[in-house]
Amino acid sequence: MRDAFPDATIAFIDLPESMHTLAEGDLRAGVDDLLRRPWTDDALCEDIARRVADVGWVRRVGSVHRLANGRFDISAEYRRPVALVQKESQFVLVDGHGVRLPGRYAYDPRWPLIQGVAAPVPSPGATWPGDDLRAGLAVLERIEPEPFRDQITAILVDNFGGRIHPRSSHIELATDQAGGRIGWGSAPGAEVEENDVEQKLALLRATYRETGRVDGHHAVIDVSTYADRYTIPG
Repeated sequence: MRDAFPDATIAFIDLPESMHTLAEGDLRAGVDDLLRRPWTDDALCEDIARRVADVGWVRRVGSVHRLANGRFDISAEYRRPVALVQKESQFVLVDGHGVRLPGRYAYDPRWPLIQGVAAPVPSPGATWPGDDLRAGLAVLERIEPEPFRDQITAILVDNFGGRIHPRSSHIELATDQAGGRIGWGSAPGAEVEENDVEQKLALLRATYRETGRVDGHHAVIDVSTYADRYTIPG
């Protein structure tokens, strides 16, 4: 057996098919230089595991196995992207826990969008500070399986906590109508004298079922106040 594999390969055996295009280049770039070391290096698998763990796509490395044919099989848990976050002119991906993932992206309507996050963009692999993004992700999680989901283009958290307009909705949903807005209200779990999440979703479902539109064909509605109907701000 030769001492080194100049053509050694690596395989990220648990990487979801949907993430290959997004993540595999970053993962390979993190370890390619290590593959030039002697195959017999006792620390090689450990060093590969450490490098992979430092890539922002990775939640946890399970194992690195070196095979006799020169391939390294890497088993890991990965952070799956759930939304684009817009910060000024930047678009970055985050997972469901608010961890910023590697890369910068162009706007892509296939990804849910969260706008208005206050804190600066963190480094890849770091959790975005602040409760506004977590609130936006919590709303997104609840509307994601809904039949009206494709009519919602963004979660707006600019006014989270009433930081701009104390009497206005803290979170809004942007619709696919130009300038369309749905006043959602407070973050899930933070409701005081307003509809809870299930009541809001029930209103939106009923409106969609009756009219074919989540907004009832109105430019702006609000679902935070009355359990039996939405309101149209005047």
